[in-house]
Amino acid sequence: MKIIDLSHPIQSNMPVYPGDKDVEIVVEKMWKKDGYQLSSLISGMHAGTHIDAPSHMIESVTLMKDIDLACCIGRGVLIDVRNKTTIEVSDISSTDIRENDIIIFLTGWSMYYGTDKYYEHPALSEELADFLVLNKVKLIGLDMPSCDHYPYPVHKILMKAEILIAENLCNCESLLDYSFDLYAIPLRIDAEASLARVFAICDKEKTA
Repeated sequence: MKIIDLSHPIQSNMPVYPGDKDVEIVVEKMWKKDGYQLSSLISGMHAGTHIDAPSHMIESVTLMKDIDLACCIGRGVLIDVRNKTTIEVSDISSTDIRENDIIIFLTGWSMYYGTDKYYEHPALSEELADFLVLNKVKLIGLDMPSCDHYPYPVHKILMKAEILIAENLCNCESLLDYSFDLYAIPLRIDAEASLARVFAICDKEKTA
């Protein structure tokens, strides 16, 4: 069994979406002075690797605390769409996609994490979003900050179908040679999104 972590570390002054609150880890107590270590985290819910619930972009009562963990765990399918500006149905239609799969889009954009270029990312087409809804996938993961740009039509299509969106993944290219199950584990938090630990448990190497 091989475990591949797809999550960015959470740390002070990490990259955040333009205009969002900065992340700060405050050391409140220190071992040498207080006999124990205690830290506080100040962060928005969309910093680093995180999962969006439907209430992020549409009128919905579904918050992260309401999400069944079964929606966050499943068979993973990696779609290699590096060098694509717009990701279309044709990029995925020949792939074996089953109901309740988790689709990971490898764009290669994580290489720009922490730079301005990171936010000039590719986007999924609305037709592809409709295709994902039709095929009843339960979660998509992206190695970029968003699946689309303002006014976020793809977010809204997916969220109306209660498909979760995991953003700011990294290390997705490590999945290329494997079949895997994907785990995208959010906090059980009363909010429209959550910081998350996302990882793959690889079953075996793909055969040619």
